[in-house]
Order: sequence, then C-alpha cells, then structure tokens
Amino acid sequence: MKIESLQIHILESDPLVPEWRPLRTMQEYPGARPVRFGHRPYEGPGLRLPPRPVYSAVLHLRTDANLETCGVLTSSWGREHLEWEAQTFKLQWAPELLGADALNREYTWHKLWMARRYFHAPSTAPLSLIDDLLWDLAGLCAKLPVHKLLGGFRDRIPAYLTETGVSHEEALRTAERAKREGFKGFKDHSILGVEANLALARDLRALVGDEMVLMHDPVQQYSVEDAIKVGRALEKLDYLWIEEPLQEFDLPGLKRLSDALDLPVMALESLPGNPYLAVPYLSAGAIDIVRQTGLGITGQMKLANLAEMFGRTCHGGNPHVVAAIRNDDWWEVGAWTWRNASAVPSAAAGLIRDTTTVRDGYMYVPQTPGLGREIDWAGLQARTVTTF
Repeated sequence: MKIESLQIHILESDPLVPEWRPLRTMQEYPGARPVRFGHRPYEGPGLRLPPRPVYSAVLHLRTDANLETCGVLTSSWGREHLEWEAQTFKLQWAPELLGADALNREYTWHKLWMARRYFHAPSTAPLSLIDDLLWDLAGLCAKLPVHKLLGGFRDRIPAYLTETGVSHEEALRTAERAKREGFKGFKDHSILGVEANLALARDLRALVGDEMVLMHDPVQQYSVEDAIKVGRALEKLDYLWIEEPLQEFDLPGLKRLSDALDLPVMALESLPGNPYLAVPYLSAGAIDIVRQTGLGITGQMKLANLAEMFGRTCHGGNPHVVAAIRNDDWWEVGAWTWRNASAVPSAAAGLIRDTTTVRDGYMYVPQTPGLGREIDWAGLQARTVTTF
C-alpha cells in the first residue's frame, strides 16, 4: 500500500478573539540557599486583539488503496505565515513519503528519528503526527483499531483528574470534584513550597479518604533534600508516586532520591530523546516510572517495552498505546479550562473528533478501525481556502 498523495489544506475559521495570557510567572523561593527559582500562577492582565479568523494546516495522506487520513500540523492567526510553513513542510517531506509503503512504519520511523537532527526540526510534533497517521492507515487497512494492531491488552484504563498551579483551596475543590465524578485518583501540581505542599497533601488525603489514589507533581521545584523530605511524608499518606521532583538532567540526584524512598519516582517528561534517553536512567535505577515522550506511536511502544524489560512502568502517551501495553496503569485527565490562552485554537475544531471517552472513572479506548477518529471530510473541504 503506497502513499500516492500528500496534500496540506489551509483551513479558515469564523472570526475569533485572539488572546494571550501566561500560565505562570517565576519566583525565588524565600530563604533558599543557594538561590532557587520556582513558579506561581500568573495573575496579571492578558493580551486581546480584535476578532479575526484562525488558520490551520491539515496534513492529508491518501494511499493507492483509496484509504485516507489527516491531522492538524499547526495553526496560526496569520494566513501568510501558515502557508509558508505548509509549503516548506511539503517541500521537505513529500520526497520522503510519496511512493513509500505506508505499512513500513518502522522504516519510516527511523527516517523520522534521524530527520530530527538532519533537518534541524524545531519541534518533533509534525514527525509524531506522520507516524500516528501511518498507524491510522494501517488500522483502516486491517479494519482494526490501532491498539489491537499493537498487541491489545485491555479496552479501558483507570482515570485520574489532575490540577495545575492553583491555590490550596482550589486544589481541594478539584479533588472533591474528582471524588464526586467517580475518578479513581487525583494528582496535584502544587507549587507552594515544601511545607505548604505537605499541608495540601495531608488535607487531600483527609478529603478523599483511603480508597482514592493520590499523586504529587511539584514540577521540578525541589532539591534532593526537599524531595526526600516530601517523599517520606507522602509515603505515610499512601501516595502512588512523586513526579518530576528534580530537574530532569540530574540523574545522580534522581538516583539518590530513588534509593532513599520506597515511593516510586517518575521523570523524563521534559527531556526530548525518548526512547533512547531513558536507557541510562533505567540502567542506573534512577527512576521507577518513565514519563511517556516517545516519538509517535512507534516510539511510545519502544519506550513502554524498554521500561517493561527493566521491570518498570511508564505513563502517558497515545490512548491506543496505553491500551496495548501492560505497564501503564493510569489515564490522566486535565481538570482545567486551559488558562494559557497562548495556544492558538484550531480551524479544524469539531471536524477531526477523537472518540476516546472518559466515564465512570475509566478511559475507554476507541474500538473502530484505525485511531477511531470521526472525520468530517465535507466540513474540512468547506473550510479549506487553499491546498498545497
């Protein structure tokens, strides 16, 4: 099955209000020696402009078997800029993909992996999209959902609710919501400092009781000594893990922390390079859980299998990957309406619909062929203003 067509459609939305507001601002931790920096929620004004359309570039692949798939490459408030990006992407990638066997995903993945360096890719997101779309085509060809092609392990995964960068009171309110709505767990991203974070942890456990799982993600704000203190307290509160406790390049620090705690330590969310980057961390016994950042579905499977060979778990990634493996036990659900309005909306909103659902405390993976998305091809055509 050959890829016979690669097109990029530029979509235009109805007018929307552009706005931008930072999610966080920096702060120096009082009394920390040496000086250390953390962050706190941004509380100042944002930026708004008069209404205008948003534009999105949609990558469209078609095979000689008359199967097709698509996904959003990027979006922008400026059409001219987006068209430049679309044309340069096609100029770069059409020679690599046109005529290629769409089912040779492993071959293409290794080409994508090396292209990160050789093409000086500023982001790996478009490369991950290519890999994901090839998996979608494979599932459509086989008439199977992707997680079945990957091996298939289960159809649903326990889900937890997560909150980020909020006050003590807001975190408790969200945890109460998690309990009320039947989530199996709750994760805080408290950024209030060691003592305040521990006070929140105690209040969270008292609020949700013993049955709900709790996790703590301090977003790299601790020293090793701080993390050991917090981790030991969380062990007494029966927390499930501590995530991103240190700056992630600090392999020796993570090793010290993991050796000092029974509480599992998760890391590697912010460092690119997986699956290969995880090898020294796993070999050193510096982490217990690998945060999933593999390149595309293929890279995520490599990372999950690598972690399993070390007797470790991983967390995050594509729902089809999570459903296909044994060593990822949780699905994360964000509780917030995204506060950082810098993310440009998509002109394809509502036209490429992910059918992954969360209900009754579980994530249910799609059971229809491919990635299980519902694509409104007529709607995409109606919003298309030009095609490359």
